[in-house]
Amino acid sequence: MEVNERFSWAAAIIAPKPASVLLEIGCGTGILAELIAGKLDTGKIICIDQSTSMIRMAIQRNKRYVLLHKASFEATGFADAVLQEKQFDKVFAFNVNFFWKQPAKELALISRCLKPAGELFVFYQTPGRIDMKLCKAIEARLEENGFRISDTITGNFAISAAFCIIATPLSA
Repeated sequence: MEVNERFSWAAAIIAPKPASVLLEIGCGTGILAELIAGKLDTGKIICIDQSTSMIRMAIQRNKRYVLLHKASFEATGFADAVLQEKQFDKVFAFNVNFFWKQPAKELALISRCLKPAGELFVFYQTPGRIDMKLCKAIEARLEENGFRISDTITGNFAISAAFCIIATPLSA
């Protein structure tokens, strides 16, 4: 099955190590999870999405990784997810809207569940050109809530553009 180039771009930026433990917030149909799980050996990706139908499709798409215990999927909102402290090497989300609203509760949860030196990747795809105003707003929300921006990466694709903000909790 052909994969939209934004997902290949995102997987390359996330660059998981074979033993990485990752969390994807808002996994949709599991396309990015599939690319990540294929790079894992002893690691695991946990994926959550509010939509039960999206989770069903993601499980079907990633059946082999679920059977190998490299991927798991749960239908839940992020704020309601049961996550262990210091569990994840990397947390990532693509087009998840709480990052540009009032994300204090969610960012505190992300900060608690990231391992020391863990990273947060906030991806956003825009139709057409990159919306740097939105990018700057998300960076400001991250900084206001105890994260340090380590990099912002942009990508231009055939029909769209995207950005990725990489951040680490200051408390780590």
